[in-house]
Amino acid sequence: MKKLLFLLGLCLMTAAAPLHHAQDAKPGSDEAKPISPNPEAKPPAEQPKSGPGGAEYAHKKVEMVTGGKGAKKYWLYTPAEPAPKQAPVIMLVHGFGATDPERTYIGWIEHLVMRGNIVLFPIYQETALEPTDNYAPNCAESFKLAMEHLEADKSRVQPLKEKFAIVGHSAGGMTTGNLAAQWEELGLPKPLAAMPVQPGRAFGYSTANQRDNGMINLADFSKIPRETHLLCVYGDSDQTVGSYCAIKIFAGATGVPAENKNLIEVRSCVHGSPKMIATHQTPGALRNAGQDAFDWFGYWKLFDALTDTAFHSKHRDYALGDTEKQRFMGRYSDGCALCQMQVTLGNAKLDPDTVEYTPAYDRNGKPVAQPKAEAPKAPPKPAERREQRPEERKDRRREDGPQDESEEEF
Repeated sequence: MKKLLFLLGLCLMTAAAPLHHAQDAKPGSDEAKPISPNPEAKPPAEQPKSGPGGAEYAHKKVEMVTGGKGAKKYWLYTPAEPAPKQAPVIMLVHGFGATDPERTYIGWIEHLVMRGNIVLFPIYQETALEPTDNYAPNCAESFKLAMEHLEADKSRVQPLKEKFAIVGHSAGGMTTGNLAAQWEELGLPKPLAAMPVQPGRAFGYSTANQRDNGMINLADFSKIPRETHLLCVYGDSDQTVGSYCAIKIFAGATGVPAENKNLIEVRSCVHGSPKMIATHQTPGALRNAGQDAFDWFGYWKLFDALTDTAFHSKHRDYALGDTEKQRFMGRYSDGCALCQMQVTLGNAKLDPDTVEYTPAYDRNGKPVAQPKAEAPKAPPKPAERREQRPEERKDRRREDGPQDESEEEF
């Protein structure tokens, strides 16, 4: 990775002005009163039984095929037992170099499929040196190949391409924003939902680094269609990409009605044990050990609800609007609520160039940013996260010692 960073000429910079502390509370919420640490308290250990992010599945089995070659290769997942005649299509765009879904996002993929969706996982990078201008076009080509495969045999689950959504993490989050803006010129269906998660275009979380040293070009986000429901998500302790690109997409998506877009900060919580630190790798989800409250109450819940809103006109209060259901992150075993997500509504006027990001915590739960008495309403203030290699992602994020985050993938 060091060689790659050298070749790409990336410049890691340190953020200057501290932002809010992840333990700041919203007035009137369960977090409004300070909570003393309780090492005996455990975060949620089981997925909710129902609702967005929950384990109420319409299908018992996931079937997978691969297709395409090189950077156009894809993994295609369809629901089975029972197999529906047709299903909405979700494109899940991986982070830089995280091209094997079995070692990165398979838990999230299978969750989406068992809920009744077709999921396309485009490789889009044949190697780490794939030109970044090819990322979005490669994803679009993989989409076309995968749809041709399904439509060639009517006994297969048929794609409801009019119900199309995109979600992506890190470099894939940045590409998600670009795909949503360039859908028409790339020949994709109009995305009814898009959720860039921790989008980034360089290694290093400072605003200047993400703005000036980006490897991935920025699309014209004003072209994201008004029919799109948009969530831009970042973590408060992300030492890899920070919040700049999430805010950039959110602020640039001027064509999306304010009521249909939110900017969301996923917040760390150190009340119990293990500490729940919202680092760059938290969206990764293996089948069992790699899943936790960040998935069930955070990323999975948000995207489930966003697609339910876009496809089925339900669960809007879990997806948008700064509601309690949207912000809620579950409870510890002692009854205390985990730190809720911070939501910025779509009518907020934000300039990403003026928002400097400082991580709330390091990966061991040691505070980095100075705490404030009350979390600001808008914009949500980021913290820093780092991403490890796919196989290291979640199980090593809580108690391991510090590592050099400049070597992380994004």
